[in-house]
Amino acid sequence: MARVLMAWELGAHLGHLTRLRPVAAALKARGHGISFALRDVMGARALLPPELGRVYQAPLAINVTPQPAWTMADVLVSCGHGDASHLAGLVAAWQSLIDASGCDVVIADHAPTALLAARAARVPAVHIGHGFSVPPRLSPLPVFRDWAPPPPAHAADVDAQVLRQVNTVLADAGAAPLDHLCDLFYPERTLLCTWPELDHYGGLGRGEGEYAGPDCEYAPGAEPAWPTGTGPHVLAYLRRSHPGHADVLQALAASGLPTLCYLPGEGDAPVHAPTLHISRHPLDLRLALPRSSLMVCHAGQATVAQALRLGIPVLMLPEHAEQHLIARQVERSGAGVNAALQPQPAPYASLIAAMVRQDGPHAQAARALAQRHAAFDPAALTGRIVEAAESLLT
Repeated sequence: MARVLMAWELGAHLGHLTRLRPVAAALKARGHGISFALRDVMGARALLPPELGRVYQAPLAINVTPQPAWTMADVLVSCGHGDASHLAGLVAAWQSLIDASGCDVVIADHAPTALLAARAARVPAVHIGHGFSVPPRLSPLPVFRDWAPPPPAHAADVDAQVLRQVNTVLADAGAAPLDHLCDLFYPERTLLCTWPELDHYGGLGRGEGEYAGPDCEYAPGAEPAWPTGTGPHVLAYLRRSHPGHADVLQALAASGLPTLCYLPGEGDAPVHAPTLHISRHPLDLRLALPRSSLMVCHAGQATVAQALRLGIPVLMLPEHAEQHLIARQVERSGAGVNAALQPQPAPYASLIAAMVRQDGPHAQAARALAQRHAAFDPAALTGRIVEAAESLLT
């Protein structure tokens, strides 16, 4: 039996943990010991059964002033990689977790400091993630926030700055330096868990064979209770933090289409209508999606991929850069609309009316995308990650 540390350091919400959970369960079933180092240990309580493994708080940078992020190197600066002394402290904390867990291999999901600590400690690692957290093998790391270009030479300058700090920490540990900063994201094994149509970088610097497919296994949820009404059914996953969530719900209520919406958080529903049912609990998408003609969401990869696998178009309300990049790629494929790029206020009523039409261009593009990836099996992706981890245990 081997011991595996599952690491998640950066990124909002729990999507990274939902990618790690089935891998952890599969490794546990094969007799391996599991522990977790997680950004959000409170949210993890709702997703991880206690018997799956011990949970540690992931080391996180504090007292670091966030800066505008144009490249992944900027993201690293904001999480403590811009100063060698700060970075050394974070790496030491991660190494303490590696020692405490007794792990033989690290599986990292959006956990660059964990990858650096594993490299310094000579512990092999598997890096999994979607296109944003697994940037291309390019130097300098490419600009993703291209709608507001950085100052000249910024990408090269910040790349070189972070590479110096990383190599200082590696030298202090007696480990080999990195030739390029992008090498940090490619340890012994790396799996790019996305499709080309969902790649944040639009395929830049990628090979077709690099794409392992998105993590989109269905998670347990409440049985869907559809409201009464006629016409195409609409499924929505929204957050109150998005300023447009009430407007899109109002448009759905006015459409008269049977709509089921997961809207977490306290407070009254912003809209009431007989054709609109709002749930505070995640829904069983295995049951809810096949009846849906449209998915409305914030462009989280798993939710988008689950809809597109069934040929369901997506209306996306991105909240941050990662989601905006996915939404832009899906819109380019024709299978969805990025509401952030629409004239504001977004014309939700006309968008919904167009996107629920089965003979419309969005539905046709979504069905074409589903056909291209008809052979994809999310469970097989979990198996590939397990195989990658076990291949390093010798």
